[in-house]
Amino acid sequence: MKKIIFSLIVLVFLFGLWFYQNRKPEAIVIDLPPEQSYQDFVNRNDNTEITDNTEEDEPNQIVNTNTSQNVNANTNVSQPIQATSINLNVPFTSQAPTANWEQPFQDACEEASVLMVDYYLDGKSIPSPGQVEEILIAMVDWQEVNLDGDIDMSINELAYFAENLLGYDDYDIVEDLTVEKIKAYLDKGLPVIVPANGKTLANPNFRNGGPVYHMLVIKGYKDGYFITNDPGTRNGHNFVYTYENMMLSIADWDEQKHQVDPDAKKALVLIGD
Repeated sequence: MKKIIFSLIVLVFLFGLWFYQNRKPEAIVIDLPPEQSYQDFVNRNDNTEITDNTEEDEPNQIVNTNTSQNVNANTNVSQPIQATSINLNVPFTSQAPTANWEQPFQDACEEASVLMVDYYLDGKSIPSPGQVEEILIAMVDWQEVNLDGDIDMSINELAYFAENLLGYDDYDIVEDLTVEKIKAYLDKGLPVIVPANGKTLANPNFRNGGPVYHMLVIKGYKDGYFITNDPGTRNGHNFVYTYENMMLSIADWDEQKHQVDPDAKKALVLIGD
């Protein structure tokens, strides 16, 4: 009898442990700041360069691969006064705009992320779901021809994609990403496209625990939370992640090993006219 009771206790414990490890996180709800357009920032005519005043042994570097020059983030530049919160009105689309999650839409998060930022910088609204679907298909087709058919794009490949398909000759690939670097770009009205390990992103809307590799747009922040447009779910507009969860999850795609690299904290920032 004691053995039966002990076995039941072990089973209950193991079930509780499994449930704890596999429970879905709850979506975070905050009072969102008002959304701001890119034109709001353009009108300020603020040409101050982006800086990062975090103390480190070596100066932080913001890398613009288009000029192959590093911008020293701690010298000869001034820091704009940082807001306490911000929320850019980046238009939203899911990577599966008509709820068709078959290929190529299952892996179209990179294309959807770039598309959202492109429309934001141009001040345009996202077209109908059917039209977005056609645009994403065309983008994926271009990628397959010009990027060796790899369905996953690293940040470097995404920059090449944005430059050669959409004509962005001004962009930053940001190395050694930090919360302060992300906020500095947002303060300039510039969304930040980040790659991530979807398995560690705290998003209850993801199926099967989330994608192995994912991409999304950070569009704002407030009180320790990042506000995003996450194309991996139809509920991704203004989806909120904690700073900690986002920075833990950011991981670029290793093109050689074909896996996420948790040590590669990188981002792409497209810069409009």
